[in-house]
Order: sequence, then structure tokens, then C-alpha cells
Amino acid sequence: MGMTMMRWSAAVIAGCAVVAVALLPFPPNAALWWAGAAPAPLVAEMARFRDAAQATEQAVRAYRAAQGLERWSVGRRESDTSSIRIDDRVPGNVADAVRQVANEQWTALGASASGLNAQIFVYVDSTTIPRAAVVTGLRPLDPRRFVDVVFALPEATDGAHCVTLVRLRGVSPAHVEALRRQSLVGVCGFFAAFGMPGRGVRAWLAGTGYRTARRSDWHVARAPAVDAAGAYGLGDAGGRCLTSQPGACVEALGAADAAARADSRTLRSYDWVIDGTYLPTASALGAPPGVLGDIEPELLLSAVRELGADRFGNFWRSSESPAAAFESAFGTSLDSWTHAWVVRTYGGAADRPTIRMRDVVWLALALPLLVAMAARRRERLLSERLLGARA
Repeated sequence: MGMTMMRWSAAVIAGCAVVAVALLPFPPNAALWWAGAAPAPLVAEMARFRDAAQATEQAVRAYRAAQGLERWSVGRRESDTSSIRIDDRVPGNVADAVRQVANEQWTALGASASGLNAQIFVYVDSTTIPRAAVVTGLRPLDPRRFVDVVFALPEATDGAHCVTLVRLRGVSPAHVEALRRQSLVGVCGFFAAFGMPGRGVRAWLAGTGYRTARRSDWHVARAPAVDAAGAYGLGDAGGRCLTSQPGACVEALGAADAAARADSRTLRSYDWVIDGTYLPTASALGAPPGVLGDIEPELLLSAVRELGADRFGNFWRSSESPAAAFESAFGTSLDSWTHAWVVRTYGGAADRPTIRMRDVVWLALALPLLVAMAARRRERLLSERLLGARA
């Protein structure tokens, strides 16, 4: 048995592999990032920079919200039940246009909407916060926008009102046009249409950062489903809800959001709205999507649309736990309805492959036959070759 070309090539490849393993300095842990691993000091400084940037953004948000609430409270009367208030410093022609835009969105909530527990407050503030107090020409801390919309929850106002703070950064037609592309009701739409939530529902909403109630435009028609790839944005509990594991949907809805709960007094519209275009939270802020995916803010508005506003009002004002209140108001469990909503939205989970007994029986019967046929054919071929060699 001589050294064939194939054996020679295999020996050379094996020898090169042994030399490479012995001599090359392979790293113990290869970096999984295309740009390589950053040095440890740089990673630490990047983390400090990120934390400082987040703290600065949070401080600016709190300052602007406090400014808006201060203007809202000045001159406000306790008996005032108007749904839309315009600051006195807004020019008359701009105030008329702004009131028309706000009134269109307000009336779309339905005949039950009132200013008893919700209000839209519009004011003008073009001031900026520079990054340095003594150096001019630097980019301000505020993002460049025509309009800022912040939803101040009752915890931040007087305990009985959800107020939409609309800050116009100017009075030009461009600013009014930008206002038309913003949602001025948001989470406050639920307070306007259904009043203050009951004790159980309110505790649940506050504990989860109101993430299932951030949109209230239930009058707007929507597609029954989203891109199937959106299912990959579901959290662990959301994935279990999609696969219909018992109790998983209630677990997903009740998953606490520590970051949102810590700042649940005010909610920004551009957490999920940028220039009138709804975007997932991950795209807007670089944060992971909700437990139930990117359209989690639409869950309660879907309940209003599908189950009826009257019955939803009973659920909203209930003092029971969300699961008990939902079943009392709608006659179905919160877990099963949420599962059906998730399936309609993202598409049902694919069934796991199973082995059927009839397939096993057919395979057991066919396998010996196939083996016998293959052996018979090989035996005939060998016999023909043997006879040919003898001839």
C-alpha cells in the first residue's frame, strides 16, 4: 500500500495543524464584538460618562416638568374644570390654532371625556439651558425640538389631575404644525375618559410605569398584526405568554419596572413618539422594548376598542387587583385575553414537532424492507463483478 496523493495531502495538513496549535498564540477568550474589546480603563470611563449623561438628562427633564407645572398652577382655580387651558402669554392667533388642535384630539376620546381629572395646558418657553454658563456658542442641553410634550400624572400635580404639559418653543406656523403631529392626550386620555383609576389598578399602573396605558387614541384604526419579527422583541415573560403558559401573561403584565416606577410622576411623549411617528422604545431611547414588545403601550387602548368603553370604565375604576377587576368587568380572565391579543399581534407560536405513532409503525415496517432491498442489490452487483473477473 503506497503513499497516494490523498494520503500525502492529509499528512501535510495534519502536520501544519499540529504546528499551528503548538506555536500560534490563540487568545483564551475571543472578543464577540467586531471592533474588539476595549481596554478596562476605557470601559470604566465609558460607564461613568453614560451615567453622567443619564443623570444630566434626568435633571433637565425634572427641571422642565417643574417649570411647566409651576405655570399650570399659577392662576389656576380649584373649581376650574376646563379641559384645555392656554397660558396668557401665548399670542391670541396662536392660541386659537393651538386650541383647535387640542380640541380635535380631546373630542376624539368620546363624549365621556371631561376636564374633571385631566387637562391640556399649553405655554410658550423658548429659553435654553447652555452646557456652560460662561462660554457662549455651545450646544444647549435641550434637544432641538419645536414642541415638548410631558404627561404629568396626578402624583406630580394636585393628586386629582393628569396634565399634558405642552411647551411651545416658539409661536411660528412651524411650531403650530409640529403640534399637529404630537399626541396631546397620551396616558391622560384614560383619566379624561374614565376618571381616576381605582386603588388596585392605580397601584399596578404606577408599579409598571404606566407602560400599558401610554396611548389612548383608541379611535384610530390599526392593522390587526405587526411584522412577525416583532415577536423577537418580547421579554422572557412575554415569550411565555405567547406560548400560552398558564399565568404567564398576568406575570408579564405585573412585571415591575424599577426605572419607570422611580420616575412615574411624569412621562415624556417622545419616549415613544418622535415628530409624530410612533417608534419602539428601543429605537427612541436605546432601551430594551417592553415585556410584551414594542406595542405594549397599546394594550389598554386595545381593550377599550375591543371590549367597549363602558365595561372598560368599570375595570379602570375598580379597587380590586387588575386580574380580578378585569374578570369582573369583562367576564373573561386577563390572562386569556392578553394571550389572545399577543397572538393576534405577533402571530401564534409555531407548534413543536411531534412524532406520531403511525409514522413510527410505518418506519418500523419499511426499514427492514429497505435494508433487504439494498443488500440484495449489492449482492447482485458483487456477483456480476466476480463473474466478470473470472471470465
